[in-house]
Amino acid sequence: MSRFIPRGAVALPALLIALGTSAAVAVPAQAAGSWSPPVQLPGSCGGSVAVNAAGAQAAAGYQQNPDNSITVQACTSVDGQTWSGPVTLARGVSPAVAIARDGRAVAVWEGVVVTPAIVQATVQASVRPPGGQWSTAVILSTDAFGGPVIGIDGSGNAIAAWAGVSGAIDTASLPAGGKWTRVNTLAPRGQAVNLAVNPAGAAIITWGTRFATLADSGTVLGGFAAPVTVGPPPPYPVGHTHVALNNTGQAALAWASGIANLAATRTAGGTWSTPTQLSATPDGPVDVAIDGAGNAIAVFKQPDVAGNATLYASKRPAGATWGPPALLSVPGDATAGSRAVADTAGTFVVAWEDSTTFTVNVLTSPPGGGFAPAATFPGVAALGDLKIAPGHAVLTFAPNSSEPMRVSSEPVS
Repeated sequence: MSRFIPRGAVALPALLIALGTSAAVAVPAQAAGSWSPPVQLPGSCGGSVAVNAAGAQAAAGYQQNPDNSITVQACTSVDGQTWSGPVTLARGVSPAVAIARDGRAVAVWEGVVVTPAIVQATVQASVRPPGGQWSTAVILSTDAFGGPVIGIDGSGNAIAAWAGVSGAIDTASLPAGGKWTRVNTLAPRGQAVNLAVNPAGAAIITWGTRFATLADSGTVLGGFAAPVTVGPPPPYPVGHTHVALNNTGQAALAWASGIANLAATRTAGGTWSTPTQLSATPDGPVDVAIDGAGNAIAVFKQPDVAGNATLYASKRPAGATWGPPALLSVPGDATAGSRAVADTAGTFVVAWEDSTTFTVNVLTSPPGGGFAPAATFPGVAALGDLKIAPGHAVLTFAPNSSEPMRVSSEPVS
């Protein structure tokens, strides 16, 4: 059974990076115990999670059944504590979910259509109105290769993006209360698709080719400009790009090029910076987050002298340059994966999992302050997802590959 994303890592050194300010008097750090006790999610939900400002949540995942079929399941909650579901949406894998301000949830996934003549990969979707039931799955595209990504704006309009088996980078949009649009192709070739959406309806989609990392800016319901080249490509065909977008249109993009961890930023006017090398000897995906003022953080792992993948972070204050890598995990820890998120007010949250001690650790930095001591969840086999909305951060993780995933929430700015 495969319900979650790659794993992350470990404990906490004495020296941590601060975000936003280096003033001698720091804002009091948020308590490590502010994360709620983990709640077991129904069924196979939890590989993807979403939260809105009211604290309502949606989660999705997929499971292998006794007949060897693989099905996508979705669950919802009004408070992150009591969950409905699981609801089986269709056959498929790699779901992603988003939730609007009013609690309307949208799920997309890589589905499959089986006929006597062919097994065809598709992009499928389902919608759950507030307090309602998940709709019958609809097929957005019959050209799919890998899981789609999804974002939703402040008005409840959604956009999905994915790479096709043809190589194309495609999108489709769902107006609040409407139907999915026809597929829009942004580029004929690409992989490593990622997406960021802000409440005003702006969207950025990033991907890689064999020759470059590209970004395309547009709106959730409107058109997109021509893609622009930001830097060298991620590894092909298993590389990743990660992009974050704030309410003013500033953005941050990070990726591993194969020889270095790289990051670039975009002004509110749409101009991308020259990529900055965060570190050499990359080891896996790089995640990135940006707050409402334009402060950004990138988290990444790189091997130490013993070959263990140790977690580092680089910060970029608004209007400045990326700083040197700062160690987040204890030297020698085997970090398997990590996530980073930020909200408009300036809260940053970083989560990672230690594959040697089987713990997930979470650092929270309140607006204008530094990271508090880590909150640690023991007995964890895999980090799932990490999301943030005004007032709420949400984390999912799996005790092991055969147990249901857990979810925990933290109040934030």
